[in-house]
Amino acid sequence: MTLLRLVLYIEARDRPGLLAEIMGVLRELGANIITNFGYTVDDTAHLLFIIDYGGEPDELAEAVASRIREVVEARAAELGAGAAEVLAEFIRDRPGIISLLEFYVEPVDLLDAISVLPEDERRRIYGLLTPGTLASILLHGDEGVAGEVAEALPADAIARAIATLPVEDAGEVLRKLPEEARNEVLRRLPPEVRRRLAELLRYPPETAGAIMTTSVPVLRADDTVASALQQLRSGSYTIRDTVVVVDSEGRLVGLVPVDALLRAQPGDQLEKLALRPRATVSPMVNREEAARMMLRYDISRLPVVSNDGRFLGIVALEDAARILAEEAGEDIAKLAAMEKPRERYRYASPLDLVRLRLPWLILIYLMESITASIIKGYEDLIARVAVLAAFLPLIMDTSGNVGSQSSSMIIRALALGEVSERSRIDVAYIVLKELAAASTIAAILSSIGFTIAYIIGGYNVRLGLAIAATLFIVVVLADLIGSLLPILARRLGADPATLSSPLITTIMDVTVIAVYFTLASKMLGIT
Repeated sequence: MTLLRLVLYIEARDRPGLLAEIMGVLRELGANIITNFGYTVDDTAHLLFIIDYGGEPDELAEAVASRIREVVEARAAELGAGAAEVLAEFIRDRPGIISLLEFYVEPVDLLDAISVLPEDERRRIYGLLTPGTLASILLHGDEGVAGEVAEALPADAIARAIATLPVEDAGEVLRKLPEEARNEVLRRLPPEVRRRLAELLRYPPETAGAIMTTSVPVLRADDTVASALQQLRSGSYTIRDTVVVVDSEGRLVGLVPVDALLRAQPGDQLEKLALRPRATVSPMVNREEAARMMLRYDISRLPVVSNDGRFLGIVALEDAARILAEEAGEDIAKLAAMEKPRERYRYASPLDLVRLRLPWLILIYLMESITASIIKGYEDLIARVAVLAAFLPLIMDTSGNVGSQSSSMIIRALALGEVSERSRIDVAYIVLKELAAASTIAAILSSIGFTIAYIIGGYNVRLGLAIAATLFIVVVLADLIGSLLPILARRLGADPATLSSPLITTIMDVTVIAVYFTLASKMLGIT
């Protein structure tokens, strides 16, 4: 039986022995109590339990409520994002209790709970957190969280929190702060931390240099295994599973896994053990490209080097995973025809949501207006053969779906490095492969379309042929357009996901109407 870590919130009429009875019931139900917190307001007890339990959270809450008559409300959830409402309900009346909760609840889960609360309560809670927890919340939060913290707390408090983070994480937090607050916080950090942060902050936030870590053991090629192990034991590094080997001028020689050090002789020189990395990147390379490179070559440590080969830092696997997750979130937003969201939904105002969504909607609306003008030009044709209008949505939806499918497949292939937009061979391969697939799909769909149109259209062969021909042409066109637009976007330096499904669908709507009514008028002999 798998045990889940749950939070259980109970609101009950207070009386002597209430807590002991609840704990007894929980144990009878098979729950293992990790800890509990509580306070009383107007003779009402508010209790929070953190427990391990093998059943469903809702069933546990219902069982407790049914066995103890004083219970007014009982809510349970698995510790994580789903527990935000439960935790928020408990800390709402006693924000100070969060200083105890942070020892048992991960900062990212606390952040979810805090975000549920009203803004004035959130600002109050930030000042009650320990520097380490505040730093983690700033790291996991977005620019909206950082902006609130900057307004709620003095620069000294934020500096103390940031000082607990590794330099690369501190740099990430500083980039989220408003410029004025960032400068104030920087001035309050220790000189050595400021110097190292300055090195990271000189790289744009979307580059590999901005996410690399410099907290890694670096040794010379002529150093021994014994000295490397001694440095690992005595130093405090973010990356401890790999030793970087450089020459006398700081140029990268190779990497030595720690397990190789443990198997080697103490007097062996690192130069003999160093493995040439499968790949390296410049600090100015896009961070998403660096993450994709790690995925392509199946590596957990990607060295960042200067133009002359000097070692600068390492992009870690965990950072690459986070970057890819963030980029996936951005791509999802773009596929829904929205700009990249800069803040959590709870922190975004209605005006922010309008700003994110309206530009794309206006563009799509204007493009769709072209379809209206084309349809207007064929009013007489539609009036004489009204059944043509019945098939228009079917053909438009089919072409849009085909284009979206092919676009998604090519975007994925580009992201995984399976094909390159710079390779003529790859582009030709894509065109030929998609043309073959699209022709097969189009032939099948047009056959189905002919049959349906022939029956619905009163056994009109010409109408069936018009529908079939239109379907064949637009399916092939949609597949090719959906495949080539992401490649074109990448060649132009744009994000392929920007050419989102709604945009491709809109382009195909215009194409479908032009092809459909042109073919129908010719094949039906109506001008």
